[in-house]
Amino acid sequence: MKKQQKRKVKRHIKWKAFFLLFVVLFFIGYFFYCFINLPIKHVLITGNTLIKDYEIMEATGLKEYPKLMKYSSHTIEKKIENMDLVNKVKVKKNIFGKVTITIDEARVLFYNRNTEAYVLSNGKETTNGEFTGIPFLINYVQSDVYTSLITELTKVKPEILSLVSEIQYDTNRFLLRMNDGSIVFIDLLHMEALNNYKEYYSVKTNQKYLFLDTEFNFRWSPYPDR
Repeated sequence: MKKQQKRKVKRHIKWKAFFLLFVVLFFIGYFFYCFINLPIKHVLITGNTLIKDYEIMEATGLKEYPKLMKYSSHTIEKKIENMDLVNKVKVKKNIFGKVTITIDEARVLFYNRNTEAYVLSNGKETTNGEFTGIPFLINYVQSDVYTSLITELTKVKPEILSLVSEIQYDTNRFLLRMNDGSIVFIDLLHMEALNNYKEYYSVKTNQKYLFLDTEFNFRWSPYPDR
């Protein structure tokens, strides 16, 4: 029998396909290299009025405009949330090197003379900065009542709370000294009624004391005792 001749199979390398794959992988790699090393080009901060932009930039490490990927959005958010005046924050980054920081600030409710600190709507206290247009708490308030006071004062409009100069705890109710010279007696259950103070004041005559610690029954009186 004749031996079968072995066929030589020639393998043709598809150079065009190989070159195209190489080019695609090169550009993908180059894109990721550029993205990883892309510096932050712009930082947009919104929602802040009490906190200065430079304070946020310093707290987050963004002051020197580092690489975009150096800090994750979550890491930046955590650093900002540690700031006293911040309720919550949202950070977004895009591939063009822009970082957007949206802040929800806490309110400054009053200054506590006992702790010599500003009390915020998020329950924190801060000694950083100076804030005007807020009342002073002038005496000690037991802890459970104090916590409730903070909660209830967050329901009072800022423009109304700015009319109060002093807050004094007075056995299950509070005595509020107003900037106009009036004195308001109010309890925690009706603290929100303080939002109507301008309406109450509009019917005031020569009386000095306003009682708001009785539900739906405010009354002016020339005497501090009803």
